[in-house]
Amino acid sequence: RESAAHKTEFDEYFLADDPKVHGKSKMKKAFCEPGNVDFCPPIELLAYFGGMATGGGGGVTISRSEENGGNVTYTAKEDLLKDFASGALHPGDLKGAVSAIMVEVLTKLSAGIKADGAAAKGVKALKAFEKKMAKQKKK
Repeated sequence: RESAAHKTEFDEYFLADDPKVHGKSKMKKAFCEPGNVDFCPPIELLAYFGGMATGGGGGVTISRSEENGGNVTYTAKEDLLKDFASGALHPGDLKGAVSAIMVEVLTKLSAGIKADGAAAKGVKALKAFEKKMAKQKKK
């Protein structure tokens, strides 16, 4: 559904060193068809990183305006799926909550990589390889 003209090589993935702005823009572009609970990556990300998939989370609060029903907290994936399927939860509200969680996860991951000397060295090597491959691709 997304045109090739607006798509970059890494639009489909969250990368460990993504700047916050990329994490947010990638979530805005994420496939999230209203009512479709059979294939909705933002629901899966929210359930997993929000602790619903493992049962270890205290719940995820999705901020919404009062005219849209106000804030709602989900502690079980089943409730999230039910509200999304019925239209009670709008894709924009879902994506906003997932975006905030993903930025937090990526920030912690990036800090962990920077703190580990071997991991930081590996990231530098990977970036150098990426540049080399990009130059070869242009030839």
